[in-house]
Amino acid sequence: MRRGALFVLLSLLLLISVSCKQDSVGPVNGVLVVYSASLTEFIDTGGIQDLHLIVETVDPEEVFSFSFAETSEFQGTLKARRVILFLLDPSETHQIPAALEQGATDIYSGHDVWALDQQVFAVVIDPESPELPSGLSAMLETAYDNQMHNYIYESFVSTSMTSPERMDSLSLLGFTLNVPKSFAVRIWTPEDGFLQYQRQPDDECLLLFSIRTVTTDAELTDSNAVLAREAMARLFFYDASADSVDRARITVKPIIQNGLSGWELTGVWRNPEYLNAGSFTTRVLDSGGEWYILDMQIYNPGYKKEPYLREGWIIMDTFRKE
Repeated sequence: MRRGALFVLLSLLLLISVSCKQDSVGPVNGVLVVYSASLTEFIDTGGIQDLHLIVETVDPEEVFSFSFAETSEFQGTLKARRVILFLLDPSETHQIPAALEQGATDIYSGHDVWALDQQVFAVVIDPESPELPSGLSAMLETAYDNQMHNYIYESFVSTSMTSPERMDSLSLLGFTLNVPKSFAVRIWTPEDGFLQYQRQPDDECLLLFSIRTVTTDAELTDSNAVLAREAMARLFFYDASADSVDRARITVKPIIQNGLSGWELTGVWRNPEYLNAGSFTTRVLDSGGEWYILDMQIYNPGYKKEPYLREGWIIMDTFRKE
């Protein structure tokens, strides 16, 4: 067979193999742990506890949703899970999929092994002295971020969530931000330096994504960032003149995004007038005389808020100053 024909044949076979894969399935924050039988005690006694991450919302919430299967049970639809983590006895290294590559920290990783938009990891652990490698939890969180990005921009509904026309409209205001089409425009008052989008996942849940531009000579400190977020809510949010940030339940950390320094806030908002409360996450970025306030406010009483906070972070990541 001629070299050109062989290349075409191999390309066709690769295309067929990829097209036969289904989309990955399962919770967006889900991690399927596939483990060797010899590691059962390690699993049962909380051996993966160090992998858990906690985000403080109204209550502490675990980030990942773990499920488990022994290697002998790993078959069928389990192979289509979004994120899979193999924990293997040294005698079972043959179970590591050939598509995975070993990283510097002895963590194997790969993409789209059995399904599309899938991430797979593998770690070899000695049952006599089991220990998880450092950095594994961070890699799982990055995988979760990727799944959330795909969810809100690509597979949220049957049509694409990427919205370049919204980015173009915002560029007239001096910045771009990719707001998913699942968010409807609620307030559009660029003359006041304020925009707001909303999404209502169900009858009890409401998400508000807001953007405010403030011209100021003030120094952007952590406390000023909190005050700026609070002032935005009181001025522009519906029936929110009594809104306040719970100072005792807020996390503040410095952030640098696309060359702009600022602060990221995550905490609880309260409105004593209406006896309601919820979670929020905010980034306040300093552009030299201008502050950009990006905010996701969540009202979802009695249910998880962390996935919606992360949705806000993913959207905020797309912010670019023109």
